[in-house]
Amino acid sequence: MKKAYAGMDIGSKECAAVVLDSRGKLVDAATFRTSERNLVCWGKNHAGTTVLIEECEIAGWVRSVLKPRVRQVVVSDPRQNAWIAKGTDKSDKVDAAKLAHLNRMGSYKEVFHTDDADIAAFKMLVKHYDKTTRRLAAVKSQIKGLLRGQGIITTGAAVYHSGRNRALSKVDGNMIRLAIEQDYALLDYLEAAQQVSRRNVVKASALFPIIARLKEIPGVGDITAARFVAYVADPHRFNKGALNRYSCLAVVDRTSGNSHLGRRCLNKDGNSALKDVSNTIFHAAISCTKPNGIKAFYAKSLRRTTDRDKARLNTQRKILALMLAIWRNEERYSDDRVTGRKRALPSA
Repeated sequence: MKKAYAGMDIGSKECAAVVLDSRGKLVDAATFRTSERNLVCWGKNHAGTTVLIEECEIAGWVRSVLKPRVRQVVVSDPRQNAWIAKGTDKSDKVDAAKLAHLNRMGSYKEVFHTDDADIAAFKMLVKHYDKTTRRLAAVKSQIKGLLRGQGIITTGAAVYHSGRNRALSKVDGNMIRLAIEQDYALLDYLEAAQQVSRRNVVKASALFPIIARLKEIPGVGDITAARFVAYVADPHRFNKGALNRYSCLAVVDRTSGNSHLGRRCLNKDGNSALKDVSNTIFHAAISCTKPNGIKAFYAKSLRRTTDRDKARLNTQRKILALMLAIWRNEERYSDDRVTGRKRALPSA
């Protein structure tokens, strides 16, 4: 069977697909309404085709529908497809044709999608918790912003609960007070929603035994373990270096010839949620009253680098590498795994 390469521009209402042969010659072009039936029909007619789509809200669903019916479905990172995003001539068919050419050349960055239905559903549940948490933080910031606009400067979290009435009593004007009261009502709703979402994540975590083992690590709790498992999805897809890059913890050095372009910095092209997971675990482990391997590793790194930020980042990388190794190798946590000390053998 001859190889064929397709690019599909997918939208909630309509999909455009272009198929090229191995020489780049047009084989087929089609536009159809987005539905499972139409995707199945198109896939059956192009069973030997490798299909390239871009990551979006419905990319996972489109991939799951097409995957059993074509040779391969690849989801690409749209941020890397500048030829499409910055093109002056834009339409669904033009974008689909460009995707087909990128597919034929192998010039794209793949976005991982797991075939494990349980992990995929768990990731959606965790992402819902994260989105609810971000909405809650935004409303809190909005409340303080509205109060500052009235000259009421507040610090800490008391203004959201015990200090609420006191803050409102200082607001001049009924209309402004009504707006702030509405934000407080939204705050109450989101706090309740966050707690429900948290319980759902913890309950669903029982499906994955690795989460209980990860919680043996100092500083790792229900949510941080669940977020790590959900966003990594498959421990065998990463080595330590790749995990650092994916978690926005790898140092990048931009150069041209022998000249450096700007300062070295952390890469931003990855999943910042994992960076946040490692940071949360770091601070929780450091604040523990009892000694633990993570505190010892940080202290050793601090002595070596004499820089708190560098020592913290080194420890965050170590935390993620440790979690990955425990999951991949089906092992248990011990402080020796972090500090590198070897246990003394029992005397005969």
